[in-house]
Amino acid sequence: MPVPLPPEPVALRRESARTFGTADGGRLFFDERGGVLAFGTYDRVWHEARQLALPPGLLSTPN
Repeated sequence: MPVPLPPEPVALRRESARTFGTADGGRLFFDERGGVLAFGTYDRVWHEARQLALPPGLLSTPN
C-alpha cells in the first residue's frame, strides 16, 4: 500500500538518487558494491543519528 509523503522529503530523496544513484531494484541505501547494507550498519547509523538529532533527555527513550 502506498504511503503518502510530503513534497520536501520526496524532493530530498529524488535529489539523493540523482546525485548518488541507486542500487539494483532502486534501493537508496547500499554498500560500496551496490549490495544490501548489513544490519550492523543500519544500527550504528541509527544510533549516531539519534545522538545528533535528539536532546539528551530523549536519548534514553526506545528506538
